Amino acid sequence: MERLMVERSIWIAASREQVWKAITHPDQIAQWLVPNLPGVLMKNDANGKITVHLGEMGVDFVILEADEELHQATIHSLPDRLIAVTYTLNDEKGGTQVTVALTGFESLPEGAREDRLAQGGPAWEKALQNLKNHVDGAELAFPQAFVGPLFGYWRETRKTVAIERSIWIAAPRERVWRAITDPKQIQQWFSPATPWELSALEVGGRLYVYDAENDTEMYTQTIELVDPPHRLVTRSVAEPPDTMVQDTMYTLVEENGGTRLTLTYSGYEQELDDTRWSHMEENSFGFGMMLQNTKAFIEGEALPFPGGF
Repeated sequence: MERLMVERSIWIAASREQVWKAITHPDQIAQWLVPNLPGVLMKNDANGKITVHLGEMGVDFVILEADEELHQATIHSLPDRLIAVTYTLNDEKGGTQVTVALTGFESLPEGAREDRLAQGGPAWEKALQNLKNHVDGAELAFPQAFVGPLFGYWRETRKTVAIERSIWIAAPRERVWRAITDPKQIQQWFSPATPWELSALEVGGRLYVYDAENDTEMYTQTIELVDPPHRLVTRSVAEPPDTMVQDTMYTLVEENGGTRLTLTYSGYEQELDDTRWSHMEENSFGFGMMLQNTKAFIEGEALPFPGGF
């Protein structure tokens, strides 16, 4: 298979030491890479894991590996661990040439690779310009730049705009399938305090929360496709005044003795540009957190987000 890669470069009038700090120190990364999250704190641990903190909640963001001090560093997106971003720093014309290379697209589901490749280049052009301005002490050129397309979290085709996140789980597909289709198990990893009901695991079946006070269904999802243990597709039922209808697709693929669970959430093309991208950014992180809970539940570990979603 041909190796798929995105590569972008920029020259910065600063030493490699200055640029290195900007791409490896969490407090500096937060200033130019996630400008849409004002007040966010980033923290790293001894293993290179960087988490994003909004208040008391910490969300796994990336794993940072310093491949060669002051010359090359690689970050891997979490919890996906699919797309790798490698920074290479070289002295040039009294400053530093920064090159970013995105790899790992071959591991994405078929049909998703080209969508994400197309978004990665323009997104990193903005991010690198923000990096340059940050190091220069100037105002960011793109204060509304988003993280989602930088790591291949978003897909955009002629018809749909979607978020796609995934996680590897140390369990067979049959076990993962039960966790995403059994309402009692869904409650445990998604909403521990709120029970779910399923009318039938078949096309046309409904997954919902029962509102006893008003004798109605809430958050209803209608099943569009059932293909155990490979794929499940549900469609939201709009609750007035909301008119948006969105699809959730779970895809289960055997990988390294376990299961790669991929979630694709589509329908954002119905939303106005003014709110679409900020909602996608927020939900990109949210779905990553949800998948971490799913993995922990299936593997018998404590939920990283015990309050659910």
